[in-house]
Amino acid sequence: METGPKRQEKYFIKTFGCQMNVADSERMAALLSERGMSEAAAPDEASVIILNGCSVRQKAVHKALSSLGLMQEVKKNSAIKPVIGIGGCVGQLEKKKLFRKAPYLDFVFGTDTIDNLPEIVHRVQNGERKVVYADFDPSMNYSTETKVQAYKAQAFVNIMKGCDKYCTYCIVPFTRGREKSRTIDEVVNDVARLVASGVREVTLLGQNVNSFGKGNENVKRREPIELHNQIGKVGPRAGEENFPQLLRAIDSDPRCAALKRIRFTSSHPLDFSDELIECYAPAEKGGVARLTANLHLPVQSGSNQLLQKMGRHHQIEGYFAQMDRLREICPDVGLSTDLIVGFPGETEEDFEQTLRLLDRVQYDSVYAFAYSPRPGTRAAKLADDVSAKVKNERLNRLLAHQLKISEALYATRIGKVMEILVEGEAKNQKMAGVPNGAAPRVWTGRTSCNRIVNFVSDSPRSLIGKIVDIKITSSTPLSLQGEWIHPEPLAEVLS
Repeated sequence: METGPKRQEKYFIKTFGCQMNVADSERMAALLSERGMSEAAAPDEASVIILNGCSVRQKAVHKALSSLGLMQEVKKNSAIKPVIGIGGCVGQLEKKKLFRKAPYLDFVFGTDTIDNLPEIVHRVQNGERKVVYADFDPSMNYSTETKVQAYKAQAFVNIMKGCDKYCTYCIVPFTRGREKSRTIDEVVNDVARLVASGVREVTLLGQNVNSFGKGNENVKRREPIELHNQIGKVGPRAGEENFPQLLRAIDSDPRCAALKRIRFTSSHPLDFSDELIECYAPAEKGGVARLTANLHLPVQSGSNQLLQKMGRHHQIEGYFAQMDRLREICPDVGLSTDLIVGFPGETEEDFEQTLRLLDRVQYDSVYAFAYSPRPGTRAAKLADDVSAKVKNERLNRLLAHQLKISEALYATRIGKVMEILVEGEAKNQKMAGVPNGAAPRVWTGRTSCNRIVNFVSDSPRSLIGKIVDIKITSSTPLSLQGEWIHPEPLAEVLS
């Protein structure tokens, strides 16, 4: 008896957490695609369902576990009967315990075993259950190749993994392991390959990219040989590779000539070197030409008392000095940071110091969270003595305070012409009275300093990945709106 063609298997991946998790999910998708699978639009269409969970904050863990509960219904009601797995930091941290919480779960994998995903799926689909892959690679070498799906103008590139800082509140060293860096040559070759495929912006990723290169010998004697930081000497030693060397190596490689922008995240003030600050200078003054004018440098609090309890090993005055030096070299730099409110022992005065920090630095945006103890961290042993009510009240005050700062900063851009890398069509197609689904379309992109800009175009062609000049006409606390000032000739812009 003849049967029809075999139905192509599909996967569904849901991601929680930071850009590292987003990059990890991209890699998972590419690995499964290489196995012959395609992406499903919804979980009930998939034969493999994966949740990529974050455990940095309790709320993120709850989201991942709640979503896992919903997948039980999908598995029960779907004719496909998918296998279900959970990975990321949640998988790394919880391991076998997840099977007790979700008996219908088929496999668990960690942050260091993503490349085993095709093997894991094969084993589970062939009858194995409760498969766990969550061991850390014991070697100090780190080698990988970035995988992206189809054509993309932007790509995340992991340059290192792990963190050695052990801030008292942070679970990352336990879910991502110790710091390991790829070599500069490997990263540059990786970026060059992406550029050849059409990528025009890369974001270099690591838990602390500023400490990139520790343990890798600087065999090519790249500059700068040694890093300096007025806060304290940490990070790669003289004679090792370092992050400014990597930025300059990408910028100067002729294979990366078509690359428009280099971004990076995330950083730590202890490793934010003077030499890295100098990379933000204009190219004619020795800076890195493709480095974008934006920086995400987590500070967590404006109070020295809390910074000490958090194990941050720096004081706010040193952070201010770094920001002042950066603004001196790159006045238009867009800044963002991470903040925690309600950390154990936080007083009203501590919180007020954090508000003064916002006024002093003038961030474009902040990522602020109410403290939640993470099991296994040193801070979890402290009395969580700030009530939930006070935490939420302070968080709302902080966000409202920052919103006013963002609104004022964005308004200063009105009337200026800014270069935009177009990322895609805007979700909201009603800008300037444009109805949904009708031409002209509303497009969105970002400036070098990471400000979101929306603009209208009646071009029938896709603008994704194109660099366009936009005159800013209006602003909100979260974005800018503008006019494409040189829409013709399209042949040049769209080439």
